[in-house]
Amino acid sequence: MVRATLLAGLAVAASVATGSAAQSMTQAEVNELLRGTPEVYNGLFTAAIIKHIADSCEDSIDPPGMLARVSYFLGLYNKARALGPSRRQIEAFVEDEAEQERMRELVYTYLRAADVDPMNEQAVCAYASNEIAQGTALGSRLREK
Repeated sequence: MVRATLLAGLAVAASVATGSAAQSMTQAEVNELLRGTPEVYNGLFTAAIIKHIADSCEDSIDPPGMLARVSYFLGLYNKARALGPSRRQIEAFVEDEAEQERMRELVYTYLRAADVDPMNEQAVCAYASNEIAQGTALGSRLREK
């Protein structure tokens, strides 16, 4: 779920961005670095919650368009690359099943904190509609159909 969107965004970003970085960090260090960098990890979290909403509300909520997604992921990719990890290390972080599960749990925890059952599509869609109506940062990235 989250993986497909993140990988698609990173693949496009990686094909656009060029450069090489010394691979002096281990993958565990890269994972910790990216997890601990709010600009990157919060960006991935935002993408994950949008993906969850889009998957839950296919008939009522539109996610950002392709150009907006590519631009967003390119920005995240560039921020991650500026920290030193290689493209391959960033992709490994995004593809890591444990990281995906961690992100999924963060999305579910966030929704539960807002009194939304993440497995109840109607509740998720109502939450998304409310976010759109309020013009929140999340709502501004979504559109009702």
